[in-house]
Amino acid sequence: SSRYLCEAEGKRTSSILGASLVYDNLDNRVHPSRGRSGSINMDFAGLGGSVKYIRLRTNAAQYWPVGKGFIFSLTGEAGIIKPLAKRNIANEDDVLLTDRFFLGEPQIRGFDIRGVGPRIIRKPLIDDGTNTGTLIPTTDRNTWYDDSIGGRYYYMTRAELEIPLGSGAKELGIRPSIFIDAGAVWGVTTPLTTTAATGIFTPTRDTSGNPLFTQIDTAALDTSGNCVASATSVVTNATNPTPPSCLTSAANQALGNTIPPFKEYFYGNTPRPRVSIGIGFNWNSPFGPFRIDFAKALMHSPGDNTKSFTFNVGTQF
Repeated sequence: SSRYLCEAEGKRTSSILGASLVYDNLDNRVHPSRGRSGSINMDFAGLGGSVKYIRLRTNAAQYWPVGKGFIFSLTGEAGIIKPLAKRNIANEDDVLLTDRFFLGEPQIRGFDIRGVGPRIIRKPLIDDGTNTGTLIPTTDRNTWYDDSIGGRYYYMTRAELEIPLGSGAKELGIRPSIFIDAGAVWGVTTPLTTTAATGIFTPTRDTSGNPLFTQIDTAALDTSGNCVASATSVVTNATNPTPPSCLTSAANQALGNTIPPFKEYFYGNTPRPRVSIGIGFNWNSPFGPFRIDFAKALMHSPGDNTKSFTFNVGTQF
Protein backbone atom coordinates (compact mmCIF):
# COMPACT_ATOMS: atom_id res chain seq x y z
CA SER A 1 0.00 0.00 0.00
CA SER A 2 3.01 2.29 0.18
CA ARG A 3 5.93 3.14 -2.05
CA TYR A 4 8.20 2.53 0.96
CA LEU A 5 7.37 -1.17 0.76
CA CYS A 6 8.51 -1.41 -2.85
CA GLU A 7 12.17 -1.70 -1.91
CA ALA A 8 11.38 -5.05 -0.25
CA GLU A 9 9.81 -6.45 -3.41
CA GLY A 10 11.36 -8.00 -6.46
CA LYS A 11 14.07 -10.61 -6.62
CA ARG A 12 16.28 -11.16 -3.58
CA THR A 13 18.49 -14.14 -2.95
CA SER A 14 20.63 -14.87 0.06
CA SER A 15 22.38 -17.66 1.88
CA ILE A 16 22.30 -17.15 5.64
CA LEU A 17 24.67 -18.72 8.13
CA GLY A 18 23.82 -18.46 11.80
CA ALA A 19 25.46 -19.24 15.12
CA SER A 20 24.16 -18.99 18.69
CA LEU A 21 25.68 -19.11 22.16
CA VAL A 22 23.09 -19.90 24.85
CA TYR A 23 23.21 -20.04 28.65
CA ASP A 24 20.22 -21.12 30.73
CA ASN A 25 19.88 -22.19 34.37
CA LEU A 26 16.20 -21.27 34.85
CA ASP A 27 14.26 -23.51 37.21
CA ASN A 28 11.36 -23.71 34.73
CA ARG A 29 11.23 -22.90 31.02
CA VAL A 30 7.49 -22.07 30.97
CA HIS A 31 7.13 -20.28 34.32
CA PRO A 32 10.55 -19.45 35.78
CA SER A 33 10.82 -18.20 39.34
CA ARG A 34 14.60 -18.08 39.74
CA GLY A 35 17.74 -18.26 37.65
CA ARG A 36 19.04 -16.53 34.56
CA SER A 37 19.27 -17.05 30.84
CA GLY A 38 21.11 -15.35 28.01
CA SER A 39 22.02 -15.77 24.38
CA ILE A 40 24.07 -14.21 21.60
CA ASN A 41 22.97 -14.81 18.01
CA MET A 42 24.86 -13.90 14.85
CA ASP A 43 23.60 -14.18 11.26
CA PHE A 44 25.72 -13.71 8.16
CA ALA A 45 24.05 -13.27 4.77
CA GLY A 46 25.95 -13.01 1.53
CA LEU A 47 27.44 -16.33 0.47
CA GLY A 48 26.32 -16.56 -3.13
CA GLY A 49 23.40 -14.18 -2.68
CA SER A 50 22.35 -10.64 -3.56
CA VAL A 51 21.62 -9.68 0.08
CA LYS A 52 24.72 -9.13 2.20
CA TYR A 53 24.76 -8.23 5.89
CA ILE A 54 25.88 -9.30 9.33
CA ARG A 55 23.34 -9.18 12.16
CA LEU A 56 23.99 -9.55 15.88
CA ARG A 57 21.36 -9.97 18.59
CA THR A 58 21.69 -10.58 22.31
CA ASN A 59 19.22 -11.07 25.16
CA ALA A 60 19.33 -11.83 28.87
CA ALA A 61 16.87 -12.45 31.70
CA GLN A 62 17.10 -12.79 35.47
CA TYR A 63 14.37 -14.03 37.84
CA TRP A 64 14.23 -13.71 41.64
CA PRO A 65 11.66 -15.05 44.13
CA VAL A 66 11.05 -12.16 46.52
CA GLY A 67 8.91 -13.86 49.14
CA LYS A 68 5.30 -14.97 49.57
CA GLY A 69 5.01 -16.05 45.95
CA PHE A 70 6.14 -12.79 44.34
CA ILE A 71 8.56 -13.12 41.44
CA PHE A 72 10.60 -10.19 40.13
CA SER A 73 12.26 -10.34 36.72
CA LEU A 74 14.51 -8.18 34.55
CA THR A 75 14.91 -8.85 30.84
CA GLY A 76 16.84 -7.06 28.13
CA GLU A 77 17.48 -7.41 24.43
CA ALA A 78 19.45 -5.53 21.76
CA GLY A 79 20.48 -5.91 18.15
CA ILE A 80 22.49 -4.40 15.31
CA ILE A 81 22.58 -5.12 11.57
CA LYS A 82 25.45 -3.99 9.37
CA PRO A 83 25.16 -4.01 5.54
CA LEU A 84 28.10 -5.52 3.68
CA ALA A 85 27.15 -4.12 0.27
CA LYS A 86 26.01 -0.76 -1.08
CA ARG A 87 22.69 -0.48 -2.86
CA ASN A 88 23.61 2.91 -4.38
CA ILE A 89 20.01 4.14 -4.31
CA ALA A 90 19.58 7.74 -3.17
CA ASN A 91 17.72 8.21 0.12
CA GLU A 92 17.26 4.45 0.63
CA ASP A 93 19.04 2.45 3.30
CA ASP A 94 21.53 -0.26 2.37
CA VAL A 95 19.62 -2.69 4.61
CA LEU A 96 16.39 -3.91 3.02
CA LEU A 97 13.11 -3.20 4.76
CA THR A 98 12.47 -6.90 5.41
CA ASP A 99 15.83 -7.30 7.21
CA ARG A 100 15.52 -4.35 9.62
CA PHE A 101 14.40 -4.39 13.24
CA PHE A 102 10.89 -3.36 14.33
CA LEU A 103 9.41 -2.72 17.77
CA GLY A 104 5.94 -2.43 19.23
CA GLU A 105 3.28 -4.83 20.44
CA PRO A 106 3.93 -7.38 21.94
CA GLN A 107 7.59 -6.54 22.71
CA ILE A 108 6.84 -3.11 24.20
CA ARG A 109 3.38 -2.91 25.66
CA GLY A 110 1.60 0.42 25.51
CA PHE A 111 2.39 0.71 21.77
CA ASP A 112 0.74 -0.70 18.67
CA ILE A 113 2.27 -3.33 16.36
CA ARG A 114 5.44 -1.76 14.88
CA GLY A 115 4.33 1.37 16.71
CA VAL A 116 7.82 2.46 17.79
CA GLY A 117 10.61 3.87 15.65
CA PRO A 118 11.30 5.28 12.17
CA ARG A 119 8.23 5.82 10.04
CA ILE A 120 6.81 7.86 7.18
CA ILE A 121 3.44 9.48 7.87
CA ARG A 122 1.45 10.90 4.98
CA LYS A 123 -0.99 13.60 6.11
CA PRO A 124 -3.77 14.80 3.77
CA LEU A 125 -3.78 18.55 3.14
CA ILE A 126 -7.05 20.34 3.83
CA ASP A 127 -8.28 23.93 3.58
CA ASP A 128 -7.26 26.04 6.59
CA GLY A 129 -10.78 27.46 6.86
CA THR A 130 -9.94 30.93 5.57
CA ASN A 131 -11.22 30.21 2.03
CA THR A 132 -7.97 31.57 0.62
CA GLY A 133 -6.80 28.29 -0.88
CA THR A 134 -4.24 27.74 1.86
CA LEU A 135 -3.79 24.05 2.68
CA ILE A 136 -2.64 22.64 6.02
CA PRO A 137 -2.03 19.04 7.22
CA THR A 138 -5.05 17.49 8.90
CA THR A 139 -4.76 16.56 12.59
CA ASP A 140 -7.19 13.63 12.22
CA ARG A 141 -4.88 10.65 12.68
CA ASN A 142 -7.53 8.29 11.29
CA THR A 143 -6.88 9.80 7.85
CA TRP A 144 -3.08 9.47 7.98
CA TYR A 145 -1.14 6.78 6.11
CA ASP A 146 1.48 5.34 8.46
CA ASP A 147 4.40 3.23 7.22
CA SER A 148 6.88 1.83 9.75
CA ILE A 149 10.26 1.42 8.04
CA GLY A 150 12.33 -0.10 10.87
CA GLY A 151 15.93 0.53 11.82
CA ARG A 152 19.44 -0.91 12.04
CA TYR A 153 19.68 -0.82 15.84
CA TYR A 154 17.33 -1.56 18.69
CA TYR A 155 17.18 -2.23 22.39
CA MET A 156 14.42 -3.04 24.84
CA THR A 157 14.19 -3.89 28.50
CA ARG A 158 11.48 -4.92 30.95
CA ALA A 159 11.04 -5.05 34.70
CA GLU A 160 8.08 -7.11 35.93
CA LEU A 161 6.69 -8.17 39.28
CA GLU A 162 4.43 -11.20 39.30
CA ILE A 163 1.71 -11.12 41.97
CA PRO A 164 0.50 -14.38 43.56
CA LEU A 165 -3.24 -15.10 43.81
CA GLY A 166 -3.10 -18.27 45.89
CA SER A 167 -2.52 -21.96 45.28
CA GLY A 168 -5.70 -22.42 43.22
CA ALA A 169 -4.79 -19.72 40.73
CA LYS A 170 -1.21 -21.00 40.61
CA GLU A 171 -2.37 -24.49 39.67
CA LEU A 172 -4.49 -23.00 36.90
CA GLY A 173 -1.49 -21.05 35.61
CA ILE A 174 -3.06 -17.64 36.28
CA ARG A 175 -0.46 -14.91 36.92
CA PRO A 176 -1.19 -11.18 37.18
CA SER A 177 1.73 -8.75 37.14
CA ILE A 178 2.79 -5.12 37.04
CA PHE A 179 5.51 -4.02 34.63
CA ILE A 180 7.55 -1.26 33.05
CA ASP A 181 8.79 -1.60 29.47
CA ALA A 182 11.33 0.54 27.61
CA GLY A 183 13.07 0.44 24.25
CA ALA A 184 13.82 2.09 20.92
CA VAL A 185 14.70 1.28 17.31
CA TRP A 186 16.60 3.68 15.04
CA GLY A 187 19.48 4.16 12.60
CA VAL A 188 17.82 4.06 9.17
CA THR A 189 18.85 6.38 6.33
CA THR A 190 16.58 9.42 6.07
CA PRO A 191 14.19 8.66 3.20
CA LEU A 192 12.91 11.08 0.59
CA THR A 193 9.55 12.60 1.55
CA THR A 194 7.02 14.16 -0.82
CA THR A 195 4.75 17.17 -0.72
CA ALA A 196 1.99 17.07 -3.34
CA ALA A 197 0.06 20.33 -3.04
CA THR A 198 -2.13 19.44 -6.04
CA GLY A 199 -2.27 15.69 -5.50
CA ILE A 200 -0.77 12.93 -7.62
CA PHE A 201 -2.41 11.27 -10.61
CA THR A 202 -1.64 7.56 -10.97
CA PRO A 203 -2.45 6.31 -14.50
CA THR A 204 -4.01 2.95 -15.24
CA ARG A 205 -1.68 0.88 -17.43
CA ASP A 206 -1.95 -2.15 -19.69
CA THR A 207 0.10 -5.33 -19.27
CA SER A 208 2.97 -3.72 -21.19
CA GLY A 209 3.06 -0.70 -18.90
CA ASN A 210 1.46 1.76 -21.32
CA PRO A 211 -0.92 4.37 -19.82
CA LEU A 212 -4.54 3.95 -20.90
CA PHE A 213 -7.00 6.57 -22.17
CA THR A 214 -10.71 6.73 -22.94
CA GLN A 215 -11.25 7.76 -26.57
CA ILE A 216 -14.52 9.05 -28.00
CA ASP A 217 -14.95 7.32 -31.35
CA THR A 218 -18.34 8.68 -32.41
CA ALA A 219 -20.36 11.61 -31.12
CA ALA A 220 -23.05 14.01 -32.27
CA LEU A 221 -24.81 17.16 -31.12
CA ASP A 222 -28.05 16.68 -29.20
CA THR A 223 -31.05 19.02 -29.32
CA SER A 224 -29.41 21.29 -26.73
CA GLY A 225 -26.23 21.63 -28.75
CA ASN A 226 -24.12 19.37 -26.52
CA CYS A 227 -21.61 16.94 -28.03
CA VAL A 228 -22.75 13.52 -26.78
CA ALA A 229 -20.59 10.41 -27.19
CA SER A 230 -22.25 7.31 -28.61
CA ALA A 231 -19.19 5.04 -28.80
CA THR A 232 -15.93 4.96 -26.85
CA SER A 233 -12.86 2.74 -26.62
CA VAL A 234 -9.83 2.29 -24.36
CA VAL A 235 -6.57 3.14 -26.15
CA THR A 236 -2.95 3.88 -25.40
CA ASN A 237 -2.86 7.11 -27.43
CA ALA A 238 -3.11 10.44 -25.65
CA THR A 239 -4.55 12.04 -28.82
CA ASN A 240 -7.56 10.94 -30.87
CA PRO A 241 -6.37 10.62 -34.49
CA THR A 242 -9.92 11.02 -35.88
CA PRO A 243 -11.98 13.02 -33.39
CA PRO A 244 -15.69 13.53 -34.08
CA SER A 245 -16.34 16.97 -35.55
CA CYS A 246 -18.36 18.21 -32.56
CA LEU A 247 -15.48 17.72 -30.10
CA THR A 248 -13.54 20.85 -29.19
CA SER A 249 -10.37 18.89 -28.36
CA ALA A 250 -8.63 15.81 -29.75
CA ALA A 251 -7.13 14.95 -26.35
CA ASN A 252 -8.20 11.60 -24.90
CA GLN A 253 -9.20 11.25 -21.23
CA ALA A 254 -6.51 9.59 -19.11
CA LEU A 255 -7.64 6.64 -16.99
CA GLY A 256 -6.41 6.39 -13.41
CA ASN A 257 -6.81 7.62 -9.88
CA THR A 258 -5.89 10.91 -8.26
CA ILE A 259 -4.44 10.94 -4.75
CA PRO A 260 -5.66 14.11 -2.98
CA PRO A 261 -3.07 16.70 -1.81
CA PHE A 262 -0.77 15.47 0.98
CA LYS A 263 2.50 16.04 2.78
CA GLU A 264 4.84 13.36 4.13
CA TYR A 265 6.83 13.50 7.36
CA PHE A 266 9.71 11.37 8.66
CA TYR A 267 9.47 10.61 12.38
CA GLY A 268 10.96 8.43 15.10
CA ASN A 269 14.59 7.90 14.04
CA THR A 270 16.01 8.34 17.55
CA PRO A 271 17.51 6.14 20.30
CA ARG A 272 15.48 8.08 22.86
CA PRO A 273 13.74 5.47 25.04
CA ARG A 274 10.02 4.88 24.84
CA VAL A 275 8.66 3.91 28.24
CA SER A 276 5.35 2.39 29.35
CA ILE A 277 3.92 1.02 32.59
CA GLY A 278 0.94 -1.24 33.14
CA ILE A 279 -0.70 -4.32 34.55
CA GLY A 280 -0.99 -7.69 32.87
CA PHE A 281 -2.88 -10.94 33.19
CA ASN A 282 -1.16 -14.12 32.04
CA TRP A 283 -2.82 -17.54 31.84
CA ASN A 284 -1.05 -20.71 30.75
CA SER A 285 -4.22 -22.21 29.32
CA PRO A 286 -4.53 -25.69 27.79
CA PHE A 287 -4.55 -23.94 24.40
CA GLY A 288 -1.30 -22.06 24.99
CA PRO A 289 -0.21 -18.81 26.70
CA PHE A 290 -2.95 -16.20 26.89
CA ARG A 291 -2.17 -12.58 27.88
CA ILE A 292 -4.09 -9.33 28.38
CA ASP A 293 -2.27 -6.07 29.17
CA PHE A 294 -3.37 -2.56 30.06
CA ALA A 295 -0.51 -0.09 29.60
CA LYS A 296 0.16 3.63 29.54
CA ALA A 297 2.95 5.13 27.44
CA LEU A 298 4.90 7.52 29.66
CA MET A 299 7.51 8.49 27.07
CA HIS A 300 7.05 8.43 23.31
CA SER A 301 8.31 10.31 20.27
CA PRO A 302 6.32 12.12 17.55
CA GLY A 303 4.82 9.60 15.15
CA ASP A 304 4.78 6.67 17.59
CA ASN A 305 1.52 4.74 17.78
CA THR A 306 0.39 4.18 21.36
CA LYS A 307 -2.15 1.58 22.44
CA SER A 308 -3.64 1.05 25.90
CA PHE A 309 -5.02 -2.49 25.54
CA THR A 310 -3.29 -5.53 24.07
CA PHE A 311 -4.43 -9.12 23.74
CA ASN A 312 -2.08 -11.93 22.72
CA VAL A 313 -2.47 -15.67 22.33
CA GLY A 314 0.63 -17.83 22.12
CA THR A 315 3.07 -15.17 23.37
CA GLN A 316 5.25 -16.15 26.32
CA PHE A 317 6.67 -13.27 28.41
